Amino acid sequence: MAARATAEEFYSRCLGNVSVLTDAARRFADDGDAVGALAAAWGADTYALQAIVWERILVASSYPQRQFFRVAEALVGALAAALPADHEPTSASDALAATRAGMLDACEPSLRADVQAAWADASYLDALPAPTTEDLVASIAARTGGLGPEAFAMQRRKESSDAMAGAQAVRVKGDTVAAIQGAYEADLLALEAYLVESALALSDNALFTVMVRWELATAAVAALPGLPDGFVAAVTRIREALAAGLGDAEGARLQATLSTI
Repeated sequence: MAARATAEEFYSRCLGNVSVLTDAARRFADDGDAVGALAAAWGADTYALQAIVWERILVASSYPQRQFFRVAEALVGALAAALPADHEPTSASDALAATRAGMLDACEPSLRADVQAAWADASYLDALPAPTTEDLVASIAARTGGLGPEAFAMQRRKESSDAMAGAQAVRVKGDTVAAIQGAYEADLLALEAYLVESALALSDNALFTVMVRWELATAAVAALPGLPDGFVAAVTRIREALAAGLGDAEGARLQATLSTI
């Protein structure tokens, strides 16, 4: 298991996540996917905010990690419902502006100017309509294949187990490359299950965090310069990347759900 990130690594990871998610938001916007674009933009804003909070607490607190995660937990609770119920936005950028206002309200006043300065320009959302309730329902149905979230997670875990069994069978036949690819596909299925369950635990019924964390985990794998020789070593390296994309705590929890190799 990967070592816990240092303070500097954690800060750099937050900034890296902002970049990954901003790129994803623009990609979704180009595709006309208002839900995906808003989810990714919201994720980028959240990590930018976390970077500011971490930087401030690191300087001011003798126990920065303890204080940071206390603040972060409060923010996640405040932001789980990304679209404010009392606001009717006319565009995706208007919806993000409302969400940003909620984030600022959750921050200490002394942080607000720095947080606003850290947020990227979101004018690329201007041309997209704000997601409706129907759009959110359709997005959830598309992600879960029309199943309820709990049933979807259970199905994905079964599919993951079956896919890993298939990968091991291919490995026995001597096709290591195909076996590694099969194991990766199995782990992606398990990742989907984990992310949906995690979203439900956060009361993120729109599954915004699923889209955000999926982008981060898969981007971490895509950034790998290569894989070591051998099935176990390669699959282990991919799993380490998936876990790193989610962060220390989430990554450790994901790793615990993956099939034994």
